[in-house]
Amino acid sequence: MVQLQFLGRTGTVMDDLLNDFLAETAEILAEAGGAIVAWEADPADRAQLDAIFRLVHTIKGSSGFLSLPRVTALAHAAEDALDQVRRGNRPANAALVTGVLGIVDRLTTLCAALGQNAVEPAGDDRDVVDALAGQSAPTDVGYEVAGVPLRRDDDFQGELQSWRSIRVPLPLLDSVMTGVTDIVLARNEFARMLRESGASPTVIASFDRLSDSIAGMRQSVSQMRMQRIDKLFAPLPRIVRDLAQDLGKKIAFQTSGGEVELDREMMENIRDPLIHIVRNAIDHGIETLEHRVAAGKDITATIAVSARQSGNQIEIEIRDDGRGMAPDALVAKAIASRAITAAEARALSPKEKLELIFRPGFSTAAKITAVSGRGVGMDIVKANVEKIGGVVELRNDEGRGLTILLRVPMTLTIISGLMVRAAGQYFAIPRGAVREILLENGDTVRIDRVGGGELATVRGEQYPLLRLESVLGRHSDESEDIDDRALVIVRPGQGQSYALSVAAIHDHEELVIKPAAPMIMATGLYAGTTLPDNGRPVLLLDVQGLLAAAAIDATEAGRSHDRMAEAEAQAIAARNAVQLLLFRDMNGRIRGVRLSVIERVEEVPATALFESAGRVQAQVGDDIFAVHAAKLPDTSGPLKLLRLHDGQSVLCYPIAEVIDIVRLPDAVQPSAAPGLIAGVVLIGGDPVELIDPFWLMQQYAAANSGAVPNQPLCRLADDHDGWGENFLAPILRNAGYRVALGDEAVDEAPDVMLYLTEDGGAGAHPSDDVPVIRLRASIAAAGPEDDTVYRYDRQALLDALARRVGGGRT
Repeated sequence: MVQLQFLGRTGTVMDDLLNDFLAETAEILAEAGGAIVAWEADPADRAQLDAIFRLVHTIKGSSGFLSLPRVTALAHAAEDALDQVRRGNRPANAALVTGVLGIVDRLTTLCAALGQNAVEPAGDDRDVVDALAGQSAPTDVGYEVAGVPLRRDDDFQGELQSWRSIRVPLPLLDSVMTGVTDIVLARNEFARMLRESGASPTVIASFDRLSDSIAGMRQSVSQMRMQRIDKLFAPLPRIVRDLAQDLGKKIAFQTSGGEVELDREMMENIRDPLIHIVRNAIDHGIETLEHRVAAGKDITATIAVSARQSGNQIEIEIRDDGRGMAPDALVAKAIASRAITAAEARALSPKEKLELIFRPGFSTAAKITAVSGRGVGMDIVKANVEKIGGVVELRNDEGRGLTILLRVPMTLTIISGLMVRAAGQYFAIPRGAVREILLENGDTVRIDRVGGGELATVRGEQYPLLRLESVLGRHSDESEDIDDRALVIVRPGQGQSYALSVAAIHDHEELVIKPAAPMIMATGLYAGTTLPDNGRPVLLLDVQGLLAAAAIDATEAGRSHDRMAEAEAQAIAARNAVQLLLFRDMNGRIRGVRLSVIERVEEVPATALFESAGRVQAQVGDDIFAVHAAKLPDTSGPLKLLRLHDGQSVLCYPIAEVIDIVRLPDAVQPSAAPGLIAGVVLIGGDPVELIDPFWLMQQYAAANSGAVPNQPLCRLADDHDGWGENFLAPILRNAGYRVALGDEAVDEAPDVMLYLTEDGGAGAHPSDDVPVIRLRASIAAAGPEDDTVYRYDRQALLDALARRVGGGRT
């Protein structure tokens, strides 16, 4: 067996992953040992128990994708025992603590062997697992509980140095970075003083050399802490592959943005949340193969993880095309688990319903597995991300997928910024996102109002225009000169650009950026806070967040074409769009139907409706039409009827009132099964049910149809007593056939001959192709060779006609 040496080795990705796992696990085991001892002194401390549980859960999750079955099994056993305590199914006593410490001790031994040999040693851990389960006493635990953390951790830290390169403590790097940022702030203040004092060129030249040296030092210190985010993504493909195989699912995994750099400490804090989210997407979000086929989706699901930099923030997006989340199901689960009351549930907004998944212990899993179901996951994600000044955003598309967006600070860093003013306050914009600066009333700028927004045309190129005051929800300062307003052409990302209108441009500065308060960052409008050389704190704008808040399309494709041609094309598209008639149904529900299928809306008295043969019908003038109603309406006043017309027949649909005519949205949520309702759309933010005219006409087609050309012709023979004319002919005509009685003259040959006696027509038409059907008077057939049809078996007769000639409605 080849044994790898881990003394500072970083030759392969797996080496790096194992190194990181061992270093991380050593820290977790050290923290877990002390926490377990503290918890033993106060078993009622639920917060301490939850902390221990999460630590063990992290070891289990990390070891799973490195194929370390012994470590995974040990961590799973400890996690299971602690979860039983959390649920009240097991007492928190000394035996339990001893058993968990035995697991910690064994994990420490395994990690030491991993550090030396790079492979998990063979062995059996049933002794410590059984001891934890209470089946037998541990045989290899010869220590006192209080002494374990110090002794074991000190020993392991000594061994750790044999396979890890020198690790500079992050607090020391923080201290260096803080010193550099203080130097930058002092330099900014000194620069302001030099400008105000009118210093000599010699002093300014010396200051510029000092500034260059400070910038170089700042860049070096920043890079010491930065790592490419693809290292964070490296273990994800293996996790997806293994878990998809375990669950019998097909998943295509995609990553992008691996070149983005992130502070190492930030990366450590979001590694576990990212793994939790991906595992939850596979287990909860992606449907089984059968369900995906039933939903009309590709059997191969997609999970995409991407990263991008936005100002001083890194945005990590995890997107899947699974079932998404059902807000009502989340509420029902929360009520069942007593996380909220029914009264509280009724007051929840759609966003608050989704955020129920962040409640501690909340889980939607139907059963506990090694993957999920213990109520640990999204609460950890939210806690870990917010701990570093980030936010978690959910974008749910029920039935189509879920996107989780993590916004975290890139680092405590320094960027070049543009200071602008709006609503009497100063804000900063990342200089890298600024494409051009112009005066709003300049000769090269034209601003037009289009629809509900504004469009800025700069030298023939068009940009959607955002006014910073409006996006921030502030009023313009009356003291500001409107003629001095400036336009900043912003390019937040590849293929996107827009014009940002501000009251004034102040200056360019090197800015020290720090995370703002969580409530400020949660707005999505800001990327951090900074302190410029004037000493007044300002907020750094998130140029992508401003675009999202304004809800406009800033894509650059096709902007240079003539605006009038675009407006004309939009007008033509609006005229050609499918129009929807909105109405209030008789039961008070708002529904819609395509305007093109409505012949007209007619008002009739209630007495015009009557019931016949179990169906409601309406007399309109000299015509009688079928009405879609289960019973006569309970009203004596006039009624409104939608006359639906399919080109041949009319069906009336009673309504209470017409509301409006609107454009049918492109996004339609179809119904699960055929019926009166074809689907649901959102009109003005409210759900509207769509009537299915095809289904309606299908239900009433037989009653509405009259004779049309090319219907099959049935000739009735042997009708000696008039039974065929009085009983059978109406049934055939109702089914869509034409009928010729006896020797009635017609200009065409019949499509089928119906003889009303068993022996009628025997030997008739020996040389032509006209099919023959004979009816009998007795219920039972004469024998297996009897091909006659009982005269009162309607369905058998229609089936026989369909087999021989088709054409009718059977």
